[in-house]
Amino acid sequence: MKLYPVIATMMMSLWFVQPVYAQSTPDAYAVEVSPVSKQAVRDWAFAEGIAQGIRREYLNFESGGKVVFLADDHSGNRLRPGSFVSGPKSGERFGQLLARIDERTGAEAVKGYEASLRSAILGIEQAQAQLHQAQNNHHLAQTNFQRAESMWARALISKERYEAAKTDLLNTQQSMNNASAALAAARSQKLAAQAQLNQGKVNLEKTGIFAPFDGQLRAVNIRQGDYWAGPAAAMSDKEREMHAAMVVIDTSQYEVTLNVPYYAADKLAEGQTVYLSWSNEKLLNAARSGFTTQDISLGKIFSVSPSISLNKRAIEVKVHTFQGADTLKDGMHVSAWINVAEKPLALSVPHQAVMMRNNQPFVYVVNQDNKAQLTAITTGIEDLYRVEVVAGLKAGERVVVNGEHLLVHGSQVRIVGAAHE
Repeated sequence: MKLYPVIATMMMSLWFVQPVYAQSTPDAYAVEVSPVSKQAVRDWAFAEGIAQGIRREYLNFESGGKVVFLADDHSGNRLRPGSFVSGPKSGERFGQLLARIDERTGAEAVKGYEASLRSAILGIEQAQAQLHQAQNNHHLAQTNFQRAESMWARALISKERYEAAKTDLLNTQQSMNNASAALAAARSQKLAAQAQLNQGKVNLEKTGIFAPFDGQLRAVNIRQGDYWAGPAAAMSDKEREMHAAMVVIDTSQYEVTLNVPYYAADKLAEGQTVYLSWSNEKLLNAARSGFTTQDISLGKIFSVSPSISLNKRAIEVKVHTFQGADTLKDGMHVSAWINVAEKPLALSVPHQAVMMRNNQPFVYVVNQDNKAQLTAITTGIEDLYRVEVVAGLKAGERVVVNGEHLLVHGSQVRIVGAAHE
């Protein structure tokens, strides 16, 4: 076997091998730093939920019948989902009439009750007249009896005339008592007639649907000419909405039901401010501007459930909005940022400055000699950008925020930039 070609090939390979040099450690590592400063820090809890009108009414006729009237909205169009309706004004009992079923039977009954009431009023007037007449007769009989008694004592009249005057007095007394009883009976008849009339009017009111408050129709499930037989039995809100004649909601304020993870629920309390939007990006942009934008909603925690729901495995939290309701819609899925704590002047550092080693937070502090000092710190609350430092640092110290992965304790550093606070 000839080895010359093999040896020649190996020699050519060695000819092209490049020399390897040992890498030297730089004299100083380039790092970016940020000063420790006092700034506002907000602690957040995040959740998602559903927004619903805080007031919601499922409107139904209270008796069956044919729908003979369906109102128009303020623009003159027939009521439909989205139409705005008006509730009762100050001193009024009913709001806008939205719909009515055939009330002819009820109207005739009311007319009968009104006639009965008028008859009862006439009966009172007659009874009062009869009582007045009986009182006059009794007064006259009493005067006659007193005269007859005086004359009988002086033996000027016979016993028969005396007894007749006495009997006449007793009869007029009884007539007056009967007239008083008749007046009381007439007044009772008036009360009964009034009660019947009121009941008739209540029954007549059951044939109409009135707006309970200023709001917007979410559902209209009837048309003019339909026969209404009454709502079906329903358990859920969805079923109630399907079977109700109309559903009206108050769009000026919303209640948002949140499901907060149980491990974050300990931070929650009634009255905490909540920022709401359908978009997390909008909330993030609002946070960057200090929540001065107008395209998010603000609310307060209204209630916090003390238990974990079985189906969601979370804590149910109710939030009531107080600003920006126009950015929400009934039934909307929303994101919520709950401000669980806030410190306006907290000693803090950027998030990227903090490292964890054995569950202990550390930072690299650059000293006057431009050496990195690994420093243990105690942290407090934290927001999207900064972490509160409770102990371990002083205001004005410089901490490494970029390049710390190259460092060890005592490394020489070269500052190439300062992060914005």
